[in-house]
Amino acid sequence: MISKLNNAHSLLVSVARLGLGLTVTEYCRENPPRPEMPLELYQYEGCPFCRKVREAMSRLDLAYISRSSAKGAGANRYFVSARAGKTQFPFLVDPNTGAELYESEAIIDYLAETYGGGRSALAKAVAPLSTLNSALAGGLRPRGLSSRLKKPRDAQPEQLLELYNFEASPFCRKVREVLDELELDALIQNVAKGSKRRPELVKRGGQMMVPFLVDPNTGRQLYESDDIVAYLRATYKGG
Repeated sequence: MISKLNNAHSLLVSVARLGLGLTVTEYCRENPPRPEMPLELYQYEGCPFCRKVREAMSRLDLAYISRSSAKGAGANRYFVSARAGKTQFPFLVDPNTGAELYESEAIIDYLAETYGGGRSALAKAVAPLSTLNSALAGGLRPRGLSSRLKKPRDAQPEQLLELYNFEASPFCRKVREVLDELELDALIQNVAKGSKRRPELVKRGGQMMVPFLVDPNTGRQLYESDDIVAYLRATYKGG
């Protein structure tokens, strides 16, 4: 019963955001971007500005390394402050071009121009309304805002966790929240509708369903959000 209520609660955010991040843009369906090195996004789930960037990356079919930067997290927040001079999120690092950017709108413009065939004038015009809506959606479910560890994580697992995901999925949201609460970085493999990465997921896991977690540190592979959340908490709660 609790799990069903949690799923319904998470779904409210997807509904409030009108399903943004559910499907890949037509341009990226035909021209799937595959940068040589994965982009890195310093972000956390409860941040409305971070949400807008994650939605854009889902729509552009971009994989990226999520650098968990929830309040109370240690190394990633320190990195951003030391690297760019202020602790502000989201912060994008693109090792393919050398670009490093703050500000969600600047990041979305950059991603669209570099990997998505450009951004429409309409999308830019409605950006302030999207920001307001994202903040309201976050108010519906204020989770993934802060670390729940007793002390900041000393080090990440030896190998990056992998999460097959798309932004609009309420089940994936539950997993991303826990990743931030446990200060866990992860390689996010976006597989929104129309993604050319979907056959890879089916090959690895056996079915087209998200979320799907791959932990190369233990060899575990899991579907089902509740199973993944329980696994992460049992395996990595110690920091």
